[in-house]
Amino acid sequence: MKYTTVTVNKHCGIFVTLNPAGGGYGGRNKLPDNLKQLFRPVVMTHPDHEQIARSLLHCDGYQNVDLIAKKLIEVFSLSR
Repeated sequence: MKYTTVTVNKHCGIFVTLNPAGGGYGGRNKLPDNLKQLFRPVVMTHPDHEQIARSLLHCDGYQNVDLIAKKLIEVFSLSR
């Protein structure tokens, strides 16, 4: 087996998601154990909307993301 060196950007992430087991998701396969060992398990029970907004704003190059994210969440909360 040949080995290949891959350069990885330190600002990148790899995320593996699986559909939950159930009748609505046909054809689901389990992730092999050798791949499971390469990834850290993460569970999100309740999304932190403000953190998500901060991350998206920061990625788009906005300044003062804390203030803008807080105001965005307030606006969307009021519109429900």
